[in-house]
Amino acid sequence: MTQTFTHTGWIIYPRYVARHGDNAFGWLADEAAAVGIDLHVLFAEELTVGYGHGTVPAFWHRGEAVTRLPDFAIVRTYDTVLSRALERAGVPLINSSASMELCKNKMLTHELLAAAGIPTPQTLYAPEGEYDYRHVAGVLGSERFVVKRIDGAKGEDVFLIDNEEGMRQAVAQCKGHCLCQQFIASSSGRDVRVWVIGDRVAGAVLRYSETSFRSNFSQGGQVAPFELSPHAAQLAVRSARLLGVAFSGIDLLFGEDDHFIVNEINGNAGFRTLSQLGRPNPIPAELFAYIRDSLLR
Repeated sequence: MTQTFTHTGWIIYPRYVARHGDNAFGWLADEAAAVGIDLHVLFAEELTVGYGHGTVPAFWHRGEAVTRLPDFAIVRTYDTVLSRALERAGVPLINSSASMELCKNKMLTHELLAAAGIPTPQTLYAPEGEYDYRHVAGVLGSERFVVKRIDGAKGEDVFLIDNEEGMRQAVAQCKGHCLCQQFIASSSGRDVRVWVIGDRVAGAVLRYSETSFRSNFSQGGQVAPFELSPHAAQLAVRSARLLGVAFSGIDLLFGEDDHFIVNEINGNAGFRTLSQLGRPNPIPAELFAYIRDSLLR
């Protein structure tokens, strides 16, 4: 029986993702097809954007002119030029170029969270990483704090610092493109990843590590089921809405007295971690249902 599609979509990845044997390409295409969407997997490196021959940009895929753009695109890479070109051509995106920029730059994320009164670790930024260890320790009220690359992901280039030499090495590793952040000792080695789609929580897991203060699954952490409280769910949804992301992963830290602290917002969140619990993973199905109902009316 021939599948009938109502809409066409692109999902755009960086090419290195194809080298992972556990990529979700087929799974995503199947879930999209279930709601009438013909989903095409493209790699950002195979797309070319051109300006100067009309009011909207032109696109080429593998050197061939794109004559029909998709009804939407899910951009799984932080490429602002590509995202802005698609938006300028009228293609709705998950997520918008503006929201992805806010997520990519962790200092901009913390600026917005703090300004909105959302609990977040105290965070310092100095251009070019011109930090003085004693000054940072004094402002943060502890000789132990975190240095992290301002645009890092997957727990990479995140360092727990307790001396001047350690800070010097961490800043050098980040090439000065970093921030300093209060260390939330009550959450050391554990956090909660919350997936938000639109205005609702689609799933949550506890991430934990017995060997590191970082709990990221990609850094050897483990996952366990977690029952999210209504307050924590509301905090995650509010944070996602603040940055304008339609699909995101919100990382919550355990503060004192069972209060949660928003640590990071990932606009390019992976979702396969949820499958590690041995339960059905609803995120792809819910994502395409959201796209159908919210973007393709």
